[in-house]
Amino acid sequence: MTKTVKLNVKGWEPDVMTPEEAVAYMDANGIRYEICDTPVPVLGNKVSCGVPADMGDMMIEEFTSLPSSAVRQHFVVDVPARGDSMIEADIHENDWLQLEVGAIPSDGDIVMAEVDGEFLAKVYFTDNQNRKWLLPKNKKYKPILLTPKDQPRISGVVHHITKKAPRQSYNECMAILNSALLEMRQEGDAMQRLAKAVGDGCYLFWAASAWAVAYGVVRDCCGYDGSMKEFERNAMNMILPATFKYECTMGTVQRTISNHPYMRLHVDKWKENGASVREVVLAEFLKKFLL
Repeated sequence: MTKTVKLNVKGWEPDVMTPEEAVAYMDANGIRYEICDTPVPVLGNKVSCGVPADMGDMMIEEFTSLPSSAVRQHFVVDVPARGDSMIEADIHENDWLQLEVGAIPSDGDIVMAEVDGEFLAKVYFTDNQNRKWLLPKNKKYKPILLTPKDQPRISGVVHHITKKAPRQSYNECMAILNSALLEMRQEGDAMQRLAKAVGDGCYLFWAASAWAVAYGVVRDCCGYDGSMKEFERNAMNMILPATFKYECTMGTVQRTISNHPYMRLHVDKWKENGASVREVVLAEFLKKFLL
């Protein structure tokens, strides 16, 4: 339990470790650290987590030794985080804290400090009574008041947080792949059944815009979650009767849905939100055929 102690020492500042003292302390206490001295390119592009980007578009702006951008007159080491007291600052177990050793902290900086023999990562703060605090970023924990008798020492200031991407296990990868392949098979089956339904109900189509109705039915009743463009491409590749007049074209579905807001709702709600009779009739025919 943290005790509240009235601080009467005017102008007192916690002692800041020298780089040598900080390294000696981490060595003595078995704390792992790495000196960041590996040259890596700094890219101007953000990393895409969706559609793969063309690597040829990646522009290398400069080379640096991470985290040299945080290094001033001090050197930098990486220290792994433990515990959950800083999770609201997005610091989690096994994240690497890039620490500028020996840097003088300002209020609001995340620092690493030694208090009562324990090495802590917290937010450094001076209140309006000139009291020095180490603040957690998790409501489960209490602030720590720094006092001269505790002989706290700041080892440095955290400037960067590095999150290492874990390697996914074989079973995790297979689960992702199998789920995706199952969805692809289901979508393919749905499009095959839709082709048969369109062939049988071609007399219900009045224009190419009717494909927006087909998209809505497949989307809401068959679990299809592909994009409108993907649906249009699949529809354009369907083998339909030679007498079928209203083939799907690129952009038709998207334009039609943009002009008919009720089509963004579930197909079962179209009628009550202004769908035309022919749209409802076609939707009901396709639903009966596909379900």
